[in-house]
Formats: sequence, structure tokens, C-alpha cells
Amino acid sequence: MSIGPAATSAGKLLPDAPAIPSGGVLLHVGVHKTGTTAIQAALADARGDLTELGVSYPGKAQAQHRAALAILQRTWGWNQRGGSVVDRSQFDELAAQVAKAKGRVVISSEFFCEADAEKCVDVVKNLGGDRVQVLVTLRNLGRLLPSSWQQYLKYGLTKGYEPWLEDVFAKSSTSNMSPTFWRRHDHGAVLTRWAEAVGPKNVTVLILEDVDRNAMFRSFAQLLGVPTGIFTSRMDLTSNRSMTAAEAELLVRLNARVKMQMQWSEYVRLVRRGVAMALVEGREPAVDEPRLHTPDWALDAAMAHGLQDRAVISALGVNILGDLDALGVRAGSPPPVVGTDSIPIDAAVQALVAVIQEAHDAPSTKELAKALAKQARAGAKSRFTRKRSSAS
Repeated sequence: MSIGPAATSAGKLLPDAPAIPSGGVLLHVGVHKTGTTAIQAALADARGDLTELGVSYPGKAQAQHRAALAILQRTWGWNQRGGSVVDRSQFDELAAQVAKAKGRVVISSEFFCEADAEKCVDVVKNLGGDRVQVLVTLRNLGRLLPSSWQQYLKYGLTKGYEPWLEDVFAKSSTSNMSPTFWRRHDHGAVLTRWAEAVGPKNVTVLILEDVDRNAMFRSFAQLLGVPTGIFTSRMDLTSNRSMTAAEAELLVRLNARVKMQMQWSEYVRLVRRGVAMALVEGREPAVDEPRLHTPDWALDAAMAHGLQDRAVISALGVNILGDLDALGVRAGSPPPVVGTDSIPIDAAVQALVAVIQEAHDAPSTKELAKALAKQARAGAKSRFTRKRSSAS
């Protein structure tokens, strides 16, 4: 059943969400580009407050991405050039922490939405079976397209926005440039996999369209049975803005020039964490700086997918908070950009400063060797412990 947002003096909020059972596990599986980074930053910053209120947010990282990647068992980074597969022990460690936790537990990683049906069952079984309540956050696909392309730019994509769109929509549910795109954004399929794994009544969907900015933070607090201010007071810990057209073009051209000469770790440090993050977090674009334009044909294709998603999700019997019809609305787009051969000087300076700072702060070869040796010893110890446990 779909319940529309309620109007308040502050804007539209999602309907009140009942708290999960006192010993429940709230598993937020994304999807990508729905404000996940913002809520994860709030959860991590509130870890101490949550503990005092009987809610556990396991680990020390901002999100449980490594545990999710461990379940997926796909390479994180570039094959043959520094990418790696996260060991299954990372997920097993999370499961052990959840088993020991008292009270409610919350876990958040948008990478969980990419799990296939078998892995969804594996996740639910190991995180407590009947204890698990799955939470999915959704937005209109057409409105996600620009930020999704920009996310893939941070993995080293060298293709412009329109060629990428043509690849994404060339064939149903496939993409050569971004193979994970439809694993993430075939929203009906994502909901189907998790509903089958945990049961429809244990799945809640938040439709984050045409609602107040604090709506998601408020819903998370309600589901966990904590005061809403725990999260709404932490909404601004990260910047969620998309790149301007010029900023994105800078990253496209930079990727094309440097990607093949770099290892994944170098790319992450200098480009992904350096240039891309510095642009988004370190500057505020002028109001007249052109934004990305999504062509009409792509908006039409996204609407068609959204209508299919709406029909599939409606039939599942999951709990829906918000306007499900919003998934099938044709999104709008800024006007077409005329030329992107120039970039604001402050953006160029910001990018250069970020690279210089990252290079200056880079660890020495000796420090890297010590860190790698420590990581190897920890991995060996973990494998030895698991081997002894299985032998006993």
C-alpha cells in the first residue's frame, strides 16, 4: 500500500514509520544516489548517541561498504591494476558483531542492493533471519541519471554523458560501460530480490521525491525508535551536490589522459579523493554555472523504466512510504549546455590544490611497506583463526 507524504509547515514529510522490533536489525540497502552518503555520515557521527539509546551502528567506518563488497565478491577497483576482492571475513565479522549486539542494530551500504537473489538470502540468514528488516530508499530514475554518470566518472569512466546514456539504454538491463548500473537501478528487481529473501512485510520503501530534505533522516530515527533530532541535526555533514557540466567535463578529460598510467590506489588518492571530492566539497558553483542536460529521449526511456518499476513494486506487498507514482513521472532537465571547453578558474585551482595536497601527504615507500605487511599479517591471522574454528 502506498501512502503519500503529509504536508507540514516545513514542507512535505513521509508518513510516520513504526519502529522496528526492539531486537531488530534495520538493513539499509540503498539504492545508490538516494542520499545514502548523507545518512551514513549522520549515523557514523551519532554512533555514541545511538549506543546510549540502545542502538548499534557496527564498526568504525562511515558505512558497512566493505562487508557488502565481501558478499558481492567482485573486484573493487580496476582489474589487473590494483583492484582487489574483499575477503568474506569482512562480512562474517559484521555478522558476529550483529549477533552480539543488544537492542536494535542499523546497517547501511548501498552496495547491498547489487546482491543477487542467493546472496540476499545469505545476508539475511547471517544477520539474524527473522530479526532483519530491509529498508530501501528510492528516487525517480530520470533524476538520478546525471549523478549516476558522475559516480562512474569517479571510477575512471572516460566517456561523456550522452555516450554513456546511449550505452545504458541501448539494451534492456545491460551496459558495457557501467555493468553494475542496472543491478543498482532496476528498482523493481532490487525490491523483488530482497522481498523474496526477507518477506514483503519486512521490507520498507522510502520514496524520496517531492519531500522535505529532512524526511529521510526523520524516517530513519522513527524506524530506530530514537529522537528525530539525532539525525536531522546532522544533515549537513557532507555535500550531496552534483558537479556542474564544466566540472564533470574536467574529470572526463582528466580520466582520459591519466587513467592508463595509474594504479587504482593512485587514482583513488589523487583523482577520486583529490580532484573529484575537492570540487564537490570544496567549492560552491555560481548560480549561473550550467548543469548537465539530459536529452529528451533518455528522460522518456527513464520514465518507461520507472513505470515498470512502479507496477512491480506495487504488486509486491511491501510497505511503501511516499508517492510510488513519482517513480513513473517524466523528469525535467536544465537547458542544453553550449560548449564545455572552459572551466571557472576557482574550480581549476581547487582541483590543482587537491592534487598537490594529496601528493604532499602521500606516505613514504617505507610507510606503505609497513602498512601492507601489517595488513598481510592480519589477514593471515584471520584465515588461521577461521581454519581452527572449522577444524574444531
